[in-house]
Amino acid sequence: MIILFDVGNTSIYTGLSDGEKIIETFRINTDSTKTPDEYYITLNNFLNNRKITGVVIGSVVPAVTITLLRISQKYFNLEPVIVEPGTKTGILVKADNPREVGADLIADAAGLSSLEPTLIIDLGTANKFIYVKNNQITGVIISPGVELSIKALDGNTALLHNVEIKAPKKYLGNNTITCIQSGVVYGTVVMLEGMVARIKEEVNEEFKVVLTGGLSKLISEHIRLNITRDSRLVLKGLLNIYLKNNK
Repeated sequence: MIILFDVGNTSIYTGLSDGEKIIETFRINTDSTKTPDEYYITLNNFLNNRKITGVVIGSVVPAVTITLLRISQKYFNLEPVIVEPGTKTGILVKADNPREVGADLIADAAGLSSLEPTLIIDLGTANKFIYVKNNQITGVIISPGVELSIKALDGNTALLHNVEIKAPKKYLGNNTITCIQSGVVYGTVVMLEGMVARIKEEVNEEFKVVLTGGLSKLISEHIRLNITRDSRLVLKGLLNIYLKNNK
């Protein structure tokens, strides 16, 4: 089995693959203070004694990258493929400094199965809009994600508190909780709709829209766009990158 790690600021989205398809996925909390041994104990609950033959890491948390590297070396006796400058990805990056482009953005792009123009919207700790065409990332937009927005209200206001992320039945709320839920969930929905329209004006061509990320299911139920949802896009990309580096 090949183990795929997509390390975000909130969680580590993890997949197991037989080299052709993704068999199983799970999430564990991102914790930079955990030791490799502590992380492995958590991982081992999901591995069920399956033999790991390959490891690939796409990470935006350097401390956890090092932890997973040590796990791979100590417990699997493997050198992992790490998505970083110099790694074969099959993705070109049009940017002032391509080295600044996150591993998650590259893995998302590498997960696409088509060369046609595609806007990937990855909803996680941050909302990421990734415009890809002919295996090239030509532009990116990043905005605060739903959870960050709620935490910002919770941490910077005296009377507004952290709430469950869900869509209320109405846009106009009648209590603090539903007011916040409407603002962050429907506010994100409308922002995505508006941003897609503006991007279309800028690129002046038709493109597919693919929604992915931890909150994609919630948002996809309310968005008024013709979209495709692929919750495993980043893991598919990591698998493709692994295979390019281990032919």
